[in-house]
Amino acid sequence: MYRILVMISAQGDGIVCPVHYPPRKTQAAPRAEARRAKGARRARNETWAPLSCRRGIFGVMLVALALLGLSLSHLASGVAIVTGSGERDGWLMAVGIDMGFVALELALLVAPAATRPAVARYASPAIVGTLLATSAAMNAFAFASHADGLMIFPAIGLGFAVPALVYALTKTGAIIFFARGSQ
Repeated sequence: MYRILVMISAQGDGIVCPVHYPPRKTQAAPRAEARRAKGARRARNETWAPLSCRRGIFGVMLVALALLGLSLSHLASGVAIVTGSGERDGWLMAVGIDMGFVALELALLVAPAATRPAVARYASPAIVGTLLATSAAMNAFAFASHADGLMIFPAIGLGFAVPALVYALTKTGAIIFFARGSQ
């Protein structure tokens, strides 16, 4: 079975990435047994995306990293303003918060199916809490601290949008990167 993944770049160019999902089999085919006997490095259900898709994934993750840097900067500024701590402590807290929700989301994506519910029980509330209550709120506070008059409302909106985009881009890129044929 093939599924088509289309990625649109900023210039409007579309990259079409066919991703092959082999059908599930109850018994290994003789050809698959021969591959395993020869010491194949990849598992039967693992597939790699074509080069054009990998470049698209690299672009998605590059944008996520750029936005993560922006979010870290504003989050560190917001933490320093609210707590009165120094710049170093603000940055350490910002890295813990933003990188924490990224790491937890990646852990959810790569967790084995048997342990995924147990991981999700603890990781999902932590992701929501750090994403909305802390990262987005502090980003909005840092954006709004530089705005005047009615421009405070778009600044708050941007503050909430940055962590949401980091989350969406990281999850999208990781899902495509870790795509396996067992789905």
